[in-house]
Amino acid sequence: MEIKMRWKVLEEKEVFKVKNRLSITVQKIKLPNGKIVDDYYQIHFPESVVIVARTQEKKIILLKHYLHGFRRESIVLVGGQVEGKETALETAKRELLEETGYTSHDWLPLGSIVPHVNQICGKVHFFFADKARKTAKPTSNDLEDMKVIFKNKKEIVDCIRSKKIISMGTIVALSLAKIYLQRGSYFAK
Repeated sequence: MEIKMRWKVLEEKEVFKVKNRLSITVQKIKLPNGKIVDDYYQIHFPESVVIVARTQEKKIILLKHYLHGFRRESIVLVGGQVEGKETALETAKRELLEETGYTSHDWLPLGSIVPHVNQICGKVHFFFADKARKTAKPTSNDLEDMKVIFKNKKEIVDCIRSKKIISMGTIVALSLAKIYLQRGSYFAK
């Protein structure tokens, strides 16, 4: 059974914007039952990527650094914002090289999600990069002072349990990679 109840946007106004970072809009909407909602907010973020990169030695490449949103140091996967007319894959390759100095010729898209389906909050694309190898020095211009670290599966699980890894994007990406890797042939379509 298909549900075809669509909300009708009667008005939409941008109430806040930071160029290339975020915007907030407020909508006046009409629900299928006729009810009018005057203040339905949408939060718009740019698209982003999160990369599970595995070295030739089967270690996952992670970053350890202070994250101001969490107000503490944490461990995360490589990731970043899609810029300009880049594809998500181009962004993933750029971010892996910039933040870690590693590259890979073995990429697999793991899927995409919308973090908050009611308020939008951007789209996040997940990738697995296998047989990554060091080809340059990191050149990231991020605000954070990052340390590149490497962990095996058991160490990653321990980091999640001990709350050293608390990023939803990192945990989702690691979970998706595990699903694909357990199939035996993660490049199968």
